[in-house]
Amino acid sequence: MSSKLPVVLLLTAVLMASVAVSTIPASNALIQRDYSYLNDNHLTVRTGNTKVCGDHLCAPGEWDKLQASLNSAQFGNGTKSTTTTTPSASTSTASNMCTLVKNALADANADATVTQTVLSKLGC
Repeated sequence: MSSKLPVVLLLTAVLMASVAVSTIPASNALIQRDYSYLNDNHLTVRTGNTKVCGDHLCAPGEWDKLQASLNSAQFGNGTKSTTTTTPSASTSTASNMCTLVKNALADANADATVTQTVLSKLGC
């Protein structure tokens, strides 16, 4: 009788494990994004879905002004730059970028420390 006990326990454990595996649903961490909601704006529901501009809540009209300034800075005000290999051209492009970023931050009423930090990280 004692020689059959380990076999019975092993079979019981195998059967219980197979029942658990077949009845417990598998979790899936790879869930496809729901594209029915495409609005990725930074919002806070603290005061009725107010938009966030940097480290403060946006004033009326500030969000649109900030977006226009950022788009203008990213596109270089719609002008196409010609690529040359002279160092002076890269210096003028860098200073132009610094000016655009500085103006965009000024238009967005960014804090002076934030502006200084951004410009220093850009090497301006």
